[in-house]
Amino acid sequence: MKASIKQYAETLLDLTDKKSEQEISAIVKKFAEILKKDGQIKNVKNIIEKFSELYNKKHGIVEATVVTRQDVERQNVDRIEKFIKEKYSAKAVHIRNIVDENIKGGIVIKVGDEILDSSIKSQLNRLKSVLMK
Repeated sequence: MKASIKQYAETLLDLTDKKSEQEISAIVKKFAEILKKDGQIKNVKNIIEKFSELYNKKHGIVEATVVTRQDVERQNVDRIEKFIKEKYSAKAVHIRNIVDENIKGGIVIKVGDEILDSSIKSQLNRLKSVLMK
């Protein structure tokens, strides 16, 4: 029976848990050899993505994408991190800021499949929709 992407990712997570950097390096090398032997090299990207997802969940890490019209200032990054930590009961937050002038202003926060859209563009579209009824 062939292992699924999730099973490979879970195995790698179990093998690397609480190991030193040197031990992890050896484990990953051996793991790559197993993937090659099993004909799973084509799935490495998906396995790594699933591993990251499982690792983050286990360690209380939330990855968020923040879309704004301009770079977020440090004080606002801290406020966003605090908000996300509270909302998702996270121990740590990794934020990736994307600048998109099309949103006009405001902010869009993406965490997993959830999108919190407080952009001016979105607000204007909602207002337009209400007024057109």
